[in-house]
Amino acid sequence: MNNPFRNLVKKPAKHEKGEIVVADSGNVKEVAKIMIGFEALLRETQSYMSKACGNKLFDSDLKDAMRQLIKQYMKDHNYYVPHMNLAEAADRLYVEMAEYSFLTPLLARKDIEEININSWDDIQIIPSKGQQYKYSEHFSSAQHAVDVVRRMLHNNKLVFDASRPLVTGYLDKNIRISAIHSLIVGDEVGVSVSIRIVNPCKITKQQFIESEMCTEEIYEFLAISFVHGISQVYAGATGSGKTTIMADIMSNIPDHRRLITIEKSVREFDLVKRDENGEKINNVVHLVTYESDDPTRCVTMQDLLTKCLTMHPDAICVAEMKNEEAWEAQEAARTGHTVLTTTHASSVQGIYPRLATLCMQKHSTPYPTLISFVTEAFPLAVFLKKLDDGKRHIMEIAECLGCDEKGKVFTKTLWKYRVDSERIVDGKAVIDGRFVRVNPISKELRERMHENGVPNDVLDRFSEVR
Repeated sequence: MNNPFRNLVKKPAKHEKGEIVVADSGNVKEVAKIMIGFEALLRETQSYMSKACGNKLFDSDLKDAMRQLIKQYMKDHNYYVPHMNLAEAADRLYVEMAEYSFLTPLLARKDIEEININSWDDIQIIPSKGQQYKYSEHFSSAQHAVDVVRRMLHNNKLVFDASRPLVTGYLDKNIRISAIHSLIVGDEVGVSVSIRIVNPCKITKQQFIESEMCTEEIYEFLAISFVHGISQVYAGATGSGKTTIMADIMSNIPDHRRLITIEKSVREFDLVKRDENGEKINNVVHLVTYESDDPTRCVTMQDLLTKCLTMHPDAICVAEMKNEEAWEAQEAARTGHTVLTTTHASSVQGIYPRLATLCMQKHSTPYPTLISFVTEAFPLAVFLKKLDDGKRHIMEIAECLGCDEKGKVFTKTLWKYRVDSERIVDGKAVIDGRFVRVNPISKELRERMHENGVPNDVLDRFSEVR
């Protein structure tokens, strides 16, 4: 690509300012440098680059040319920043001006799940593993925070100002951002932002067991149940691990069966299997919703669910139910399809009322009727939680036994994670707990699984409490 700024970049002189040079006499001397603080240099360089480059400053294809121009500007003015060489200073200046300051490297990391900006000087990191912590860097001011966040959103065609003080969108295909303007949080705070990073990673059964998310017995029960036609709903708060383990449970489906997954905006699942020649060997279709400012072009979760039922699926995964798609999901589960899904609820007992209220967004069916639908649709309920020590656990697995005419739901706990002790060691939470088998599966569930092909010797393991 031609460099549109080539006329602005001067050819290096024989003896450049700010560098050690060897004179003709053979004596070595150092040209005097001008020390400048990074913030002052940023303001000065930003003003120069804005005039020199205009909107091209944000063109990622010109990144190298921009860096060269910044270096030349520093050389021409004989500037140096303490504890940084020329390349380091130029790189950081570019990141501050054209990218997202200290957030740029954080967004590329695979070990971070969420970045929460409470205020310009308070950044909280939630890692994929371990306890959350405050990040050592932050913005230089409230206005700096506003500028960076506005740039992030502007680069993704999202307006963020007093006319739109609440913004939710996506940076790239795997990063969700939710931003609140200073109009709401206050000028002294700048902004409040939550950045959720989706890093698809395959975790093995053994890793689930070693991390104490579940036991081998629990994992096998969920996998066997799913493969043999028992629909399941996973619930918990954001970051509790419900989507992660559900994705792995899905991977147990036989290769010849057709699995269709439905996700909102961002694809997190990757269940395609290939042989050594790169040929696809299983039968998986991944679908993702499409959002548009034009309502006629939007493709919603319920649109995909309706279409999915015409595609001859053996199993369906609805990544998360937040709205009226719950109606289509329970309809699919009650009409012979195996459905896995997640939702937000605070306990096993809260799952079925939650699903019923979501269904009410689509139909004005009486609540007791809706409860009877969702309890029939999802015989197994799984509740997960991330405890203060940073570990995620399946806290409870329950079998739904139905409901009465008033809509009261009856469940039976099969497994439960019990916390034995909690203490603080070196400022960090340490929690001791264990999984407990509470009740066997019901006779009705055993018969249904047996009819679907589970051998009696396998069912015996889940039909008694050891």
